[in-house]
Amino acid sequence: MNKTLILFFSIILLNSTANSADPTFITKKQFLDSNIKKLEQQFDEIDTNKDGKMTEAEEKAYIKKVQEIRQIRQNLLQLADTNKDGKVTEEEQKALLVTMDTNKDGNVTLEEQKSYLTKTKTKK
Repeated sequence: MNKTLILFFSIILLNSTANSADPTFITKKQFLDSNIKKLEQQFDEIDTNKDGKMTEAEEKAYIKKVQEIRQIRQNLLQLADTNKDGKVTEEEQKALLVTMDTNKDGNVTLEEQKSYLTKTKTKK
């Protein structure tokens, strides 16, 4: 669990310093204020039974979910790079998002992403 918390705090610190008005420093109060909501949301995602406690099983399930999402995104980036130059342009990204958005609501859900990958794999 400690490795996960260190990872979360590292990500938050990077996001906080990148978003602060003066990129040379961030005060403790600015850091805490800007990240408390993110931490609460993240804890709520991990605490699936909503008992206010994070168990090892909940943490492992959350890590597995995050790893699955990363793998999906990596696969989608490879598919998005239609000219195979190793870079995904804004146009390539938009084209993929439009294709995946099956219900045309302007949002691509994780389920739509999974569905698109499944369809793409079965075509090969």
